Amino acid sequence: MTAPDIGLGARAALGAPGGRPSLGPPVFGRVVAVYRAAAYLRFPAGLCALTAANAPPGPLHVRSRVLPPCRLGERVRFADGVLAGQRWALSLPERTWVGALPAAPALDVGWLVALATRVGGRGPGLTPAGDDVLAGALLVAAAGGTSGLADIAAAVRTTEIASAFLRWAALGQCVAPAHRALTELAGGLRVGPGAAGLAGLGASSGRALLRGLRIGWAAASPSTALSTIVNAHPSS
Repeated sequence: MTAPDIGLGARAALGAPGGRPSLGPPVFGRVVAVYRAAAYLRFPAGLCALTAANAPPGPLHVRSRVLPPCRLGERVRFADGVLAGQRWALSLPERTWVGALPAAPALDVGWLVALATRVGGRGPGLTPAGDDVLAGALLVAAAGGTSGLADIAAAVRTTEIASAFLRWAALGQCVAPAHRALTELAGGLRVGPGAAGLAGLGASSGRALLRGLRIGWAAASPSTALSTIVNAHPSS
């Protein structure tokens, strides 16, 4: 099988920053989580997520026509452009998916730190709902060129998977529907096809991400008070 696309974070985890890697030593990892829609692989340089093609592109995603039959604890190998487990192999494409960012106002770093303190690591979900809210706000901040985002993401005490997604949100990369929804917000459209698509993503992650985008965008306005954080609580 051949993957239709691979995100920047997955490239980094596999040590293949762009295009097909040249001949070199193989990189070994292990399957650390298996779910109905994704399997997460840990490599020395970070995590990547195998997903089926009906999942949206994302920074950690390596999408496949069908989800490979990964087993928890299985050793995986990446070499010469092929990612393989014991019973499957996936050729990686030269194409790297990169989420586009619209122009956005800068967010106050103190506001973001306060938000991360309040919601980081909290709430239900594979990625805690509070982290999804924070990821949305970080994506807005990255679009606005706010500095210090990587440190804010790294300070959150949360799961390994959530931490990886926060790291890439701080670098301006999230799942494709989040980029579409942010572009709509930048164009003055609060509810559009992108927002609707994001809200329907996963059991609750998409809705929490959309909330984070909206409160982050609102907080970037000088007329918005710091109390906007109250509306970001994952249990509200």
